[in-house]
Amino acid sequence: MKKLVLFFAMLSLLLSPSLVADAHSGRTDSNGGHNCSEKSKAKGLCTGYHYHNGGSGSSSSSAPKYTAPKQTYVSAPKPVLVTADVYINNVAQNYNPGAYIKNNTTLVPMKAIFESLGATLTYDNATKKVTAYKDNKTIAIGVGNKKAYIEENGITTGIDLTHAAEVHQGTTMVPLRFVSQSLGANITFNTAASIVYISTK
Repeated sequence: MKKLVLFFAMLSLLLSPSLVADAHSGRTDSNGGHNCSEKSKAKGLCTGYHYHNGGSGSSSSSAPKYTAPKQTYVSAPKPVLVTADVYINNVAQNYNPGAYIKNNTTLVPMKAIFESLGATLTYDNATKKVTAYKDNKTIAIGVGNKKAYIEENGITTGIDLTHAAEVHQGTTMVPLRFVSQSLGANITFNTAASIVYISTK
């Protein structure tokens, strides 16, 4: 009987270091790991940050990974354009989109204005170029360009614009002065009332 008790005492002593090594004190965090306590370090049971019960690793000196929060970007609101009314030969025009003032330049819808003045137009989507035809004139202007060209009787003349042609709500907009430069119309602008008067008479 004494031999049997002695055998079990010896067996428990042999197994106790591994049990202590596998289950030393210390609470785990949400990642399943924790920093080693000073007592456990002194006993040689662990060093630094490590995991238990199938965590990311048996031993690690680095802290859990940091995930940066998502950033939200807010776009700046578009500037409000000052609109202008258009009259041709004293008749009010109803264009959509209508004329507006941008960077101190009045921009008007080219197709609507030119057709009202008797011209026909074509648009090349590949080159972003608008070509107008009236009488013996061919007028060409490209979106984003501050240069237009007029071909008349075999002679081509360049016109410098104060503002590049641009697309607004799917419509090519050109400087008001370009209407008089290309078609010879008379232009008057009432600044106080924001009214454009175009006359061909």
